This record gives sequence, structure tokens and C-alpha cells, in this order.
Amino acid sequence: MPPKLALSLAAVASLHAWQRHAGPTSQLSHRQVRFRGPYSPRCSVCCSGEAEPHARARARQPSARTKLDKVEDFVREGPLYKKLLLCSSPPSSVEWLRHGKVVVEMLRDREVGASALPEDLGDKMSRRIYHLYLPIFYWMRQQMLELRAAKELRGERSQTICFGVSAPQGCGKTTMTSLLQTLFRSDGLSCESLSIDDFYIPASRLKAVSDLNPENPLMQTRGNAGTHDVQLGIETLQALRTFKEDEVALPRYDKSAHDGSGDQVPRANWEHAHTPCDVVLLEGWMLGFKPKSEAEVARIHPGLVLVNQKLKDYQAWDDQIDSFCVFAVDDIDQVYAWRQQAETEMKQTRGAGMTPEAVKKFIDNYMPAYAAYRRDLYEAAQGGGVDRKPSLLCWVGPDRLPYDESDV
Repeated sequence: MPPKLALSLAAVASLHAWQRHAGPTSQLSHRQVRFRGPYSPRCSVCCSGEAEPHARARARQPSARTKLDKVEDFVREGPLYKKLLLCSSPPSSVEWLRHGKVVVEMLRDREVGASALPEDLGDKMSRRIYHLYLPIFYWMRQQMLELRAAKELRGERSQTICFGVSAPQGCGKTTMTSLLQTLFRSDGLSCESLSIDDFYIPASRLKAVSDLNPENPLMQTRGNAGTHDVQLGIETLQALRTFKEDEVALPRYDKSAHDGSGDQVPRANWEHAHTPCDVVLLEGWMLGFKPKSEAEVARIHPGLVLVNQKLKDYQAWDDQIDSFCVFAVDDIDQVYAWRQQAETEMKQTRGAGMTPEAVKKFIDNYMPAYAAYRRDLYEAAQGGGVDRKPSLLCWVGPDRLPYDESDV
């Protein structure tokens, strides 16, 4: 094993302790998890700094026990909790609270020391943290462990795990991936996040695409298949998945440029990431969409025929993904309201964004693709998995909070 992959005795002890409390589904050999710091999926024993299990410590502290019990009761009410139980033993209430603090501090602009108890957060924020963000994080963390074990058995040198987060515009996927990145890093893992929006072609090329297809309204703005630099996406994802130590440039796209029509950020201003990475997060509104027959898409919208042809190229992106998290919405028209909210916030923070009329026209160009592909994506995620890979389906309502799919 290369020296940089060797585990410290402290890290091994931490993993052993966590495995004892996480259950048999999480058992891995020492070599199946690469640590870049004191990695800890942190159970109540190995990460508290206490010399004995929390069960005993809390027995001597009635007030603390009451708070922790309330946390556990609250997280069990979440609609994703049962799905989490299907793949692993549940984290301890101490761990829920510890990671809850990480999220609260980030959402509240690094307000150190802010309470993460559900009763102190208010209904919406507490549900967002403990019923959405953290269950998805714990699900991904378990998938990472299991997928790494499979890579080890296959003799693969790279142990980077790439998660695809597929969700409609305005659903909160950018905030989600940013928080997930912070959570993985808080556990000592290196994590990078990207959006398929980062791979939009520059404004000049986008205009050329528009000019070549003047009769196709779906190709007049960025968004649909055919307006991304697919090869740039492939090269970036492959570079992030390497097992070698290197530096990778991360493309970025400025949606506020040109009065909201957007443009690629100059290469000199791209961010850089260091490899190897433990986790890569790729989010996008059309991740996992699969092409259909020409006759099917033509019935939905004539311009979708070209989009459908271009969509075949995007399988190369899906091939780089090890596991999918899919956000599902029952009423896709909700995207209009979500997008308008995002544009309003963009105007407040960046001083530029689309008008309500422009937002409607912009989202209109996405609707045919949603009509054609999203239901198949939901069925795949619910069934055998997108591309037969581990997949989590999460239904969200207008408030962007999860709900039980049996209510659909």
C-alpha cells in the first residue's frame, strides 16, 4: 500500500470503534477507506472524547439524556429515516447533533456555537437539517464505504466515489451539495463538488448553436442537452477520479453574465482541486435522463428530437457516477416559482438576474425534457437504480422538504 494511504493507529482505532457501533453492514478492511485526517464516521464512543460509551455518561446526566432522546425522536419522524435503516445501522443521536451543528453553522454564516437542537431551530430548518440533509449524507457515507469495498475487491487503484445529485431547477441541489461537501470534509474526507452548469459552452458558442437551429426554441438558450461541453465534463470528472496526486482545474459558469444569459468564467479564474479525492459530487437538473424513441419525444415537442439525439452523449457523464440521489417532484410547474426565487436572490447578491418574463421563457424550454424523461428517472431510482447503480429517491414538496412517497 502506498505510504499516503496508510492509516494511523488512531484512525484505525476510530474505524474499529465506529464499526462496532454501526453494525455488520459497515464492516470494511483497513485498506478500504483512505483517510486524510482523523476520519470518523464518528459514533457516540469514538468521537466524543469520553472514556466510556455515551449510554453510561448520559445515565449520570439526565438533562443531556433528555435532549439527546428528543433528537433521536425527531430524526425518526423523517420520511428518509426508514430508507437509511435499509442500508446501515442508524447513527447515534450524538452524531446527528454533531453534524447538525456543522450544518447550522454553515447556514447561519459560520455562527459558531449556535444550537443545533431541533427544538431551537424552528420547524422548517429543523426538518431541513434532520429530515433531509443529514439522512442523505449518512446514506451517501454508507454507500461510499460499500462502493470502496467493491473497488478493493476488483483491485481498482482509485477509490474516489462520485455521487450524482439529480434535481429540478430551484430545488436546492446547489445548497445541498455545498452542505454535503462541508459534512464530508468535517469527517476528514476530501470532497469536491461540481454542477453540470459548470460545463455549459461559452456564450459565443451558445450563440452559434442558436443560430444553427433558429426554428428550435429549445436550443435558443442554455440548458438542454446540446448546450454543454460534454468532453470537458468527461475530462474533469476523470481527472478528479485519478488515484495520482495532481491538481485539477474546475470549470465555473457565471449565470449572471450578459444580463442573466450567462457565460463561462475565464479559465484563469477557475478554481483548483487536489487529487486524489475521496468524494466527488456532481449535481444537475438532467442527470440520469435517458433518450427515448424519436416518435415519443416528437409527440411532446418537435424541438425535442434534436435534444434527444444530443442526450445520448451524456451517458458518458452518467458512466462516471457511482451512485445517484434523485429528488422527485410531483408537480413540475413548481420549478417556475423556485427559479424566480433564485433569480431574485441572485439580483440581491450579484446585482444581475433575469426578469420574471425572462424566467418563464427560460423555464418553458426545460419543460419538454421534464415531460419526456423525469418519470423514467424516478422509476429507475425507485426500482433497480439508475443505470443499476445504488440510488436514493427523495420526494420533495413546494417547501423543498421531503415527504413520504406513499403520499404521492
